[in-house]
Amino acid sequence: MATMLQWLGKSPSKKQKLSNVERREYEKTRHRSFQEGWYKSFTWLRHSSEENKMYCTLCEKFDRSENPSTFKLGTNNYKIDIVKKHEKSETHTRSLERSRAASVSPGESIGEKTVVALNKCATLKLCHLFRNAHYVAKLGKPYTDYVSLCRLDAAKKIDIGSTYLTDKYCQQIISNIADTRRVVQRDVVQKANFISVISDGATDCASMETEIVYCRTSVGCEVSTFFVGIKHVRRADAVTISQAITSLLDTRFPDWREKIIAMGTDGASVMVGKKGGVVKIVSEAVDRPFLKGIHCSAHRLELAYKDATKKIPIHQRCELLLLNLYLFYKYSPLNRANLRASFESLGKASRVPTRMGGTRWLPHTKRALKQMLEGMDGIVLHLEQMQQQPQKESSCKAKNFLKVLKSPETIYWLHLMTDVIRCLSKVSETIQEKHSTVADIASELECAKNIIEKYKSSVGPCLRSMSPDSLLEKQMTERKTKLLVSLLTALTDRFSGDANLFLPAATLLSIKMWPDFKEELGNFQENEDKL
Repeated sequence: MATMLQWLGKSPSKKQKLSNVERREYEKTRHRSFQEGWYKSFTWLRHSSEENKMYCTLCEKFDRSENPSTFKLGTNNYKIDIVKKHEKSETHTRSLERSRAASVSPGESIGEKTVVALNKCATLKLCHLFRNAHYVAKLGKPYTDYVSLCRLDAAKKIDIGSTYLTDKYCQQIISNIADTRRVVQRDVVQKANFISVISDGATDCASMETEIVYCRTSVGCEVSTFFVGIKHVRRADAVTISQAITSLLDTRFPDWREKIIAMGTDGASVMVGKKGGVVKIVSEAVDRPFLKGIHCSAHRLELAYKDATKKIPIHQRCELLLLNLYLFYKYSPLNRANLRASFESLGKASRVPTRMGGTRWLPHTKRALKQMLEGMDGIVLHLEQMQQQPQKESSCKAKNFLKVLKSPETIYWLHLMTDVIRCLSKVSETIQEKHSTVADIASELECAKNIIEKYKSSVGPCLRSMSPDSLLEKQMTERKTKLLVSLLTALTDRFSGDANLFLPAATLLSIKMWPDFKEELGNFQENEDKL
């Protein structure tokens, strides 16, 4: 019966039951087509009459699997069961979720909120780890200290996670921080119209000669100073040093050769020599003959002070006294303990002598003089106690120290040195200030010269507090004048040459150096126009 109906082109009724064989025969000859009513139940369907295929619009847009479904590629199997099966498939469900997420406003989807929360938590953990690594690198600590810092954070109940807690990861984090800073610095140099290079030699812990290079520039009136790098040099000659500097700059800043205008170095002939110095070699290498070599102002100031005092015996004697007292207490814990006991018996704060040399900066000398003058009573008391014990070797040293310390000439000179060093140290501190300008240096240097000039006919605040008698003042006048005259001459000589090109011109930028009276403004303007 079913076969006869099939031949007649009629489908069997629902009440009639067909065998499996008959149903398969029926399906072979049955003609199926897309039903328009499916759009109501399956809104994601799309039918192409030209291709005679139906598609899933969601899978076409959001299916990213390697094996796309048949509804993404298109199918002509027009069975309702196939459509229902695809609707329940994992691929279609994933595409539907992606479609819903795409339709949600930014920041409102559950997935995005979850990812943001996870990233925020991970970022907070990494912030703690990056700070620990930066601390290790900043202070030059070993990488193993990073592990101890992380354990300390964990003991403080700080959530740092359980990963990236080894010294090897510390090295990677520091390397990433350095790479990021290099990118920022390279971008600044690319925007800059000019740069200057600062270089100085040093000796590392392995007693190997190295060259340290910095770069200084200005973009949008914002001055920046970058650490370029440090490199070992086989020999500290001009050719080797210049090669080290240029190789470091080539690695960091590809266009530095077209922007360099000056180099800041010390006053050694190997650096600023006119015929074969480093500045001369670099200027020829970059083909910029106008490249200017500038001797460090802090070195100039220090050398000027050394030049003025090296031929004054009493000054050398006072410096030797300060150095020997520093060593006397530094290498003897017993002497330091007894010195503190002496201050306690006097009811004063302890003042242990400090070193006045070392890094060659005048503020160190200022601190050493301050410690000596403020702790004079305690030091004298301790030395008097020590010289009463002749069986000890240190009693002879104490006796000699007392002989020099109790000399009125020594006390006078220490107070005079304090007045002189106090005004010169302000210049040194201004030079070493990161954001100081040439105008600031010129202003402070001029003020220091004026103060030293006034000391010729008057006494400074520290020397005035000593209240020297007229006889001592008369005896020390010649030495005092010799020091002040020599110091003014040395300052003038050391800040001559290339410094004369910058310091006078900088007076226009320093309000402190402008004239106080209106009638002087005209002469001031005429002098500046000549520069």
